[in-house]
Amino acid sequence: MRRATAVSLVGLAIMTVTGSVEAQNRQDRRGFWIGFGVGGGSFGCKDCNREGGFSGHFKLGGTPSRKLLVGGETNGWVKEEEGATLSMSNVSAVVYFYPSASGGFHLKGGLGLSVLSLDIDLGGGTTLSTDDTGGGLLLGLGYDARLGRNFSLVPFFNFLGGSFDGDTANFWQLGVGLTWH
Repeated sequence: MRRATAVSLVGLAIMTVTGSVEAQNRQDRRGFWIGFGVGGGSFGCKDCNREGGFSGHFKLGGTPSRKLLVGGETNGWVKEEEGATLSMSNVSAVVYFYPSASGGFHLKGGLGLSVLSLDIDLGGGTTLSTDDTGGGLLLGLGYDARLGRNFSLVPFFNFLGGSFDGDTANFWQLGVGLTWH
């Protein structure tokens, strides 16, 4: 949990600093884009306590306009403790919307599939595994802070939810990524 808190504080600091450079940080979005990010996250479900863990994402797509990106994104959260590994992942079709064609702030949303997995090491090379697949939802925001003409540092916050046979689970992510436009 300390790692997730540290990553959260770094992400918030970067968002604060990058907001002041908006005027000198003109964005040029066109063509293919690809990126990834890492950070901390928190998992929760209907009948469980929230758990901190490691999270990350990978994304790619195209640019139909300077204010709109479309593509695909995978997001995941994982925690390993005492021989048990709990993870949740989403694979989504995603749309990024930039309110300003020359700004870095963006909102995103997506729909797709979500997978919830639990693996328990029983010892002696035996592992008990179970997983469930359902519908997934992605909502997020971030800021492209340009480090070069086509390269950005991207602090982000994402919320991901999944529906599994009448039950729900979710995780949020706070971290920093890199994107090439």
